[in-house]
Parts: sequence; structure tokens; C-alpha cells
Amino acid sequence: MSVYRIRPAQPGDAETLANLGNELARLMKSPEVYSAEMFERYAFGPRPHFEVLVAESAGSVVGYALYEETFNTDLCEPGMWLHDIMVAESVRDSGAGHALMAAVAKAALDRGRTSLWWGVLSSNEAARRFYARIGADDEDARILELHGDSLTALAAEP
Repeated sequence: MSVYRIRPAQPGDAETLANLGNELARLMKSPEVYSAEMFERYAFGPRPHFEVLVAESAGSVVGYALYEETFNTDLCEPGMWLHDIMVAESVRDSGAGHALMAAVAKAALDRGRTSLWWGVLSSNEAARRFYARIGADDEDARILELHGDSLTALAAEP
């Protein structure tokens, strides 16, 4: 049984979510782009773009999972895409990540989704071991992205 309480994030969690998101960005050597305002706008605004579950311990948020519903074209069935899962370093390997993954899996099944997908850096061996322990298939796939000038340039082509 988990010692973590998993619940939907609330607007009052926005600052903590931003801090955890930026901690994840630092770990991944990415820009720190998270802000409380971003969460307020895109998670809690009039048209949410994603959902967030949080893991709480002793009344403090110590982790989150950010996800959205999608369509899995490999299976031709509705699925769920997990964008981020982050657990504060102080509580890693204590069950918070497992509790969050289980809660996202339950949310997927409760909504009639038949798969849960996410990406992980090939170099993130600790995460890959964790995912293997929960039964994930580690596929040989790449996630590609266009953003900023590259996205704008491609969109401008005839």
C-alpha cells in the first residue's frame, strides 16, 4: 500500500508543479520553461490542454504526472500519452512514481483507453529500469519534435 495520496492537481499546486517541472528540466539538461502561470493557463484554464495528478506526502506535493488523452494509431484505439512524470529527489525510490503510474493507468482504463504511452531518454537508465519493473515495453522508437523557427519555416512552405 502506498504512503502517497494521489489526487488531481488544483490551481493552488501551480507553483509547486512549476518547481518540480523545472527540476525535471535541469535533470534532462533542458531549458527551465515551467511557471505557475503556464499551469494556471494550460491545466486549469477554461480549455485545459492536459491533466495533472499529484502525489502528496504529509500534505506536501512531492511528485506529479502530466498526461492527456490521445489516439493510438498503432492499435486504432483510444490511448493516453504521459508527457511527464516527476518525483522530488528526496522521495525517489519510495513508491511515489509507482503510485503515480498506477493512477494514470487507472485513469486511462476508467476512460476506455487501451494503452498508455510515453517517452524516455535512452540515456536515462534509472527511469528505464523503473519502467521495466512496472511491465513497460521498451520499444526502439524515437520521438521527434519541431518547434520555434523550424516549425514556423515548415509551416510557411507551400
